[in-house]
Amino acid sequence: MATTKEQQTSTEQPPIKSRRSWTIQLLKIAFTFFCMLFSYSAYLDWQIRSKMDGQIWRLPAEVYSRIESIRVSDQLSFEQIKQLLLENEYRQTTMIAAPGDFKIENNTIVLLRRAFPFPDTPEAQRVFRLRFENDKLAVIEDLINVKAIDEFRLAPKLIAILQSDKEERLAISLQQYPRLLIDALLLTEDRRFFQHDGISPLGILRAMITNIQAGQTVQGGSTLTQQLVKNLFLSNERTFTRKINEALMALILDWRYDKNRILETYLNEIYLGQNGDNQIHGFELASQFYFGRSVREISLDQIALLVGMVKGPSLYNPWRNPNYALERRNVVLHLMLEHKIIGDELYQLLSQRPLGVQEKGKISRKYPAFIQTLQTELRHQLGEGKTENLLGARIFSTLDIKQQDQAEQAVISAVSDLQLKHKNPFLESAMVVADYQTGEVRAIVGGLQTQFAGFNRALSAKRQIGSLVKPSVYLTALMYPDQFRLNTPINNQPITINVKGSAPWQPRNYDRRYSGSVMLMDALVRSLNIPTVNIGMKLGLTKVISMQQAMGWDKVTIPKVPSMLLGSYAISPYDVTKLYQTIANEGASIPLSTISSIADRQGNVIYEHDLEPKQVAPPEAAFQTLFAMQQVVDRGTAHSLQPDYAHLHLAGKTGTTNDARDTWFVGIDGENVTTIWLGRDDNGETKLTGASGALQVYKAYLQRAAIRPLKLNKPQSIKWIGINAYGGWDCSSSRTIPVWADRNQSFCQQSPLAQTGSMISNTATQAPTTPVKQESVWDVLKEGE
Repeated sequence: MATTKEQQTSTEQPPIKSRRSWTIQLLKIAFTFFCMLFSYSAYLDWQIRSKMDGQIWRLPAEVYSRIESIRVSDQLSFEQIKQLLLENEYRQTTMIAAPGDFKIENNTIVLLRRAFPFPDTPEAQRVFRLRFENDKLAVIEDLINVKAIDEFRLAPKLIAILQSDKEERLAISLQQYPRLLIDALLLTEDRRFFQHDGISPLGILRAMITNIQAGQTVQGGSTLTQQLVKNLFLSNERTFTRKINEALMALILDWRYDKNRILETYLNEIYLGQNGDNQIHGFELASQFYFGRSVREISLDQIALLVGMVKGPSLYNPWRNPNYALERRNVVLHLMLEHKIIGDELYQLLSQRPLGVQEKGKISRKYPAFIQTLQTELRHQLGEGKTENLLGARIFSTLDIKQQDQAEQAVISAVSDLQLKHKNPFLESAMVVADYQTGEVRAIVGGLQTQFAGFNRALSAKRQIGSLVKPSVYLTALMYPDQFRLNTPINNQPITINVKGSAPWQPRNYDRRYSGSVMLMDALVRSLNIPTVNIGMKLGLTKVISMQQAMGWDKVTIPKVPSMLLGSYAISPYDVTKLYQTIANEGASIPLSTISSIADRQGNVIYEHDLEPKQVAPPEAAFQTLFAMQQVVDRGTAHSLQPDYAHLHLAGKTGTTNDARDTWFVGIDGENVTTIWLGRDDNGETKLTGASGALQVYKAYLQRAAIRPLKLNKPQSIKWIGINAYGGWDCSSSRTIPVWADRNQSFCQQSPLAQTGSMISNTATQAPTTPVKQESVWDVLKEGE
């Protein structure tokens, strides 16, 4: 019996050991799996933290238009302010409900000014009442702070996004998103967002039941957290591995970060469409893209459209598939009705509305020539390798949207007319408008196709400038009053100049007409070549070139040959504007700029345009040059402006190159200098002159723009002195010219001697081969010297 028991015991022991062995193996496997899962989760956690705690996105730089202000001191009319608000995308309503609304009450305008982070300080939204007296703005009332103020700024318009990684995004804080958008999003995509831990089995089950009842997919099973993980960290591939990673990372993300942070990131990250090669991310940019305004200002039906597009931005694209988009929007509105977020009456109203989207793809594609110029300036100011410092920055440009639109319309209208009139379909044009006191560029047109981001003729087209160079030569001469004044007689007969290493040069006047001599001023007015060459040769080419470089052509290659005096070299319209800015600004040069300032994401100003002018020419010389350029418009090559624009007292200069291949005009008004080039890209003949070509574009611009009259600021040492028909001093003459009394000379006596008058006349009418010095005449006429 004992033997039998021992045998039984021995036969029972192996199964017990086997079970223990399997248990140990399972524990080892479980421990190994746990360690692997823990390690992998730690790796996923590191991935999440490295992104969420660092730079989540390579945020693009946002480019804004010029900041405009409404001031009591400007005394704008009722209609002017109304128009200004409309141009800045304010909406006239009967009841103010959102930022950007304004209403008219009797003789007042009440508006809700948008909040905006201006470069110096952020400003909250404000309610202002504008009171008018005699149709002029008299009082601005801040109804929030209950006080009168002198002025307030309008938020500038977003005009471009300098994207990175082919993504476009405008990231804003959670507090800036409308509550109704958040409610609609959670209702449609993730109702238990604030209850679940990143994944929601109940949500998946409920979505399945809802979709079966609706007969279509109206609700997704993935949580917002899972969607965010997929967008930020994973691909769109439909695999089991990706779904496992998505669930794990959603759990980790929910454990690591609070719900508001996750929701804010989702609102700024979600993909909502395509703009060419660039992806549209986030509700704020999507609102700008589809509706042309901030997500804080769109209506509830528009909010429902954006929320509905989360399910499929391509399928529900309102431009490509408007019927699908409308149906999906109304599904979201119906969900809001079912959950009593809106009432039946409002639902019926909103569901009957059209989609209300703007023209396709307007965001960040307007004003291409201006934006190209701005990007060139950014590279120059910050360096090629430092543009990453602009991630998320706000660039405040100098662009005046109204002037830009007027310039574009002028180019399109005038060039199209010239193409038809002269049967020349290849004509092209470029225009630059700049404030000459600040150097800020207000408008740039790069070609007839104003919305095409191709070749920017305003910045990159190097064309011969011809007679546009002449004012710089005359300004240089007028800096030496002992040799040159506006009435100095200049030789106007054919000349030959020997050039070392080249054939003799024989310049000619454009009309092939000559005279014994001509007054310096009239030589510029009539754009005569021979007198200009005589003046330049008397001064010396080195002196003229040095002056041109100081006036803004320091980066231009100017050949040191006599023909440079007649503009035989090529530069761009943008560079031409630099030189004329100095003339218009009383001889003070300021570099042209498309950028006013740049602020980083925290509001710190990291760049600001230097408005400090550099006096490079005497104000007296600039004043006399501007006066002569006014005579160009009064009675010279630009006299066709007089019938309609004499009251503006414009200054100008035409330019035409050999064989009429390039035509130019530069106009100066009370605020801006405007440069226009018109020609052909293939350098073919236009059969036009500066007056019949480029000047016609300027006329079209004047018809559209609000132009300030030009009022010359006379320096103290300038005296108005009468002259006779030959340029001699005649204090009884009604014709006067500005004269620089550099030594406080007196050019007239109360009773001038007949002998003196004879000497003046003889001196003024002679035709010397070189400019004559009139010092002897001045010595005869001076008093007390």
